[in-house]
Amino acid sequence: MRGTLLNLLENLTREVEFPGPIYEFGAYRVPGQRHLPHVKSYFSGKRFVGCDLRFGPGVDEVQDLHALALEDASVGTALLFDTMEHVRNPWRAMSELHRVLRPGGLLVMTSVWYFPIHAYPDDYWRFTASAFRSLFERLETVSVAMCGIRRLPHTVIGVASKGPLPPAVAGAIDRTLQSWRDRGSRTWKESVLDLAPPLLLVHGYDWFLKGMARIDRALGRDEPRA
Repeated sequence: MRGTLLNLLENLTREVEFPGPIYEFGAYRVPGQRHLPHVKSYFSGKRFVGCDLRFGPGVDEVQDLHALALEDASVGTALLFDTMEHVRNPWRAMSELHRVLRPGGLLVMTSVWYFPIHAYPDDYWRFTASAFRSLFERLETVSVAMCGIRRLPHTVIGVASKGPLPPAVAGAIDRTLQSWRDRGSRTWKESVLDLAPPLLLVHGYDWFLKGMARIDRALGRDEPRA
């Protein structure tokens, strides 16, 4: 989870009523993220379930996107923030998400593109906007965008629905995504991604993770021991 994505989520929840229940897949908070607000805090009054492959900070249920232990049409909104690059078989995962989404349900998905390999537990893919549209082939694509340098974006984002949305809702989502792409998707971190040569970027990312892990330990935010 990145701070810019929380900014996007705040803007989306201000414009659109997300159908419940809300499921976040890839909810585990790795070192460097545990100081950020939880996604759950943006959905007050709605059932929210944080899911990942293991229990830990931010996780309510262990779920595998390749074989979700959920009933058909039981999910109102599926959130996958920087998760799909860690899924070994994204097409199978998309089939499962299609199965569990309710008619009219929403899928919000982001992924990094120009970014160091980061294994949680592994890192398999980098997607373009065209790849997101391909993954959405069984859904209705609402909006897809790439953020950053046009041919070397730092982020890809897409929203899709199970069945068509009312035009006013689809329009609000598209406008919010495009506005965030143009004005809200960049902090100093994204600027570094755009400007740093790969060698410096990779070493800088390693130093950042080590530094944040030390801060987490010092503040008692490190992973709880079994």
